[in-house]
Amino acid sequence: MEMNQEQALEVQRRHEQRILALPSVTGVGVKLREGRLVLEVDVDPGAEVPPELRRPEIEGLPLVVEKRRYEPQ
Repeated sequence: MEMNQEQALEVQRRHEQRILALPSVTGVGVKLREGRLVLEVDVDPGAEVPPELRRPEIEGLPLVVEKRRYEPQ
């Protein structure tokens, strides 16, 4: 079942502090990817992806890990 923006943001709010506390994580946010919402986590390009982020989703929200520096919009 697809979740809406508000549900996706709730998932982000519940997990954001824990994810940002992981080593090498530089950003986290809900993004639209190929027509569906995902939780995108930015990880420093030179670092290993933390084991906690090596999973397909969090609470049903697809998890996408990007190796790049976070750049505020």
